Amino acid sequence: MIVVKLQGGLGNQMFQYAMGRALSELHESPLELDLDFLLDRSIKSDTFTFRGYDLDVFSLQVEIADKGQEFKYSAQTVWDKIKSGFKTKHRYKEPFFQYDANALLQQPDVYLDGYWQSPNYFKNIEQQLRLDFKFRYPIGKDSEPLHDKINTTDSICVNIRRDDFLTNSYHGVCGMNYFNPAIELMTEKLDNPHLFVFTDDHQWCIDHFKSDIPMDIVGVEHNGVKYSNKLQLMTSCKHFIIPNSTFAWWAVWLSNKKDSLVIAPKNWFADPSIDTSDLIPAHWLRVEN
Repeated sequence: MIVVKLQGGLGNQMFQYAMGRALSELHESPLELDLDFLLDRSIKSDTFTFRGYDLDVFSLQVEIADKGQEFKYSAQTVWDKIKSGFKTKHRYKEPFFQYDANALLQQPDVYLDGYWQSPNYFKNIEQQLRLDFKFRYPIGKDSEPLHDKINTTDSICVNIRRDDFLTNSYHGVCGMNYFNPAIELMTEKLDNPHLFVFTDDHQWCIDHFKSDIPMDIVGVEHNGVKYSNKLQLMTSCKHFIIPNSTFAWWAVWLSNKKDSLVIAPKNWFADPSIDTSDLIPAHWLRVEN
């Protein structure tokens, strides 16, 4: 059995599922998702953002683990080991942010606790993941004209993540000191660029995005069920300027367009010493933030 702890929003959950799926396929072992931490509402913090289970926006079939799995895998008694024929369950916690080759050497039964934000974990099951991450819901009718516009222009997805990141000192927020040079760099490479600014702060974008380039500001009215409509619209774009957000990272991955230009911030976290070289593909451009 492979049990994966889910935590964070949709982008994080996708990385965690992908890691669990990779190990599950490698060992031909069942996969279960542990929702205990994800759905725990007892945490007392003004800066913690509570999340829900979001992977049901995709067509994947999953098993949800019984409650208490993290404790069971962390504290086996002698009697537990005897009953299992000394096939020890163990909990493997991600030791650092970048790719950890030892993680894919773990044997069942294992409980995976981490974020696993590297495509190196799941590069061998990419086609399977693309099937798993097929959207359950179609583009909303109110979003169809926007979707058509994205598909018929040299569309650039610009994702603005402010909301919860404004109080998150660990991540930090990408501002116009990042987006302005990124847009300039992108538009130098395209003949007829059209910006589609996907935002959780509509007024901020109106106040700060000043450009002669054709632009649509896409607000929360296009979010859809658990942001799945927004993610589909972003994925439809041809090129990408993303912030330090796993949600936006997956929009690029799901788009799977060979000729896409992608710009990401040089520092994914507020602490620039955190190594994100495994997260950001080498062919993506990186701009100071």
